[in-house]
Amino acid sequence: MKFKLFVVLIIAVIALAIPTKSTYAQYNNAISANPIGLAFGLFNATYETRVSANNSFTVSGYYWKLLDWTAFGFGGSYRWYLKLLTDNKKPLEGLSAGPAIALGFWKWDGPYGSLVYDGGTSIAIGGEVAYKWVFDGFVVEPIINIMFNVASLSGLTYQPFGAGVNLGYAWQ
Repeated sequence: MKFKLFVVLIIAVIALAIPTKSTYAQYNNAISANPIGLAFGLFNATYETRVSANNSFTVSGYYWKLLDWTAFGFGGSYRWYLKLLTDNKKPLEGLSAGPAIALGFWKWDGPYGSLVYDGGTSIAIGGEVAYKWVFDGFVVEPIINIMFNVASLSGLTYQPFGAGVNLGYAWQ
């Protein structure tokens, strides 16, 4: 009987010593993807990590399939979490904006192969604005990208503007 009481007492002490979850948890990392982009021939996945109290850095991987063009690429952005609409949230939650860059390595898959277009590398520079909600680790992030091609390809009419909703997971 004394042993059972001792075990219950130890469990109670441990349970009371574990810190409780804050109403506004602070997340340091997130991974997400934009399923809406699949309808337009784009798949992207993004990893975000906090680098300071109000900033984060993202790294993205891309796959495009536009008409007879296919590509893979990568990019990144640096985000400032703005206090305009904080709602008592801390980064990686809330409104963010910042510069972005994307590189794409394109290949022409159309008729006659490389006799029509050679393919090559595109570079897009611009910015993004996003608002991230985190619900017990689950991420919902509407995002808008406004980018401009600084190195484009002959025959490719790709415009790197976009909007979507990233879905994913955040953790500390």
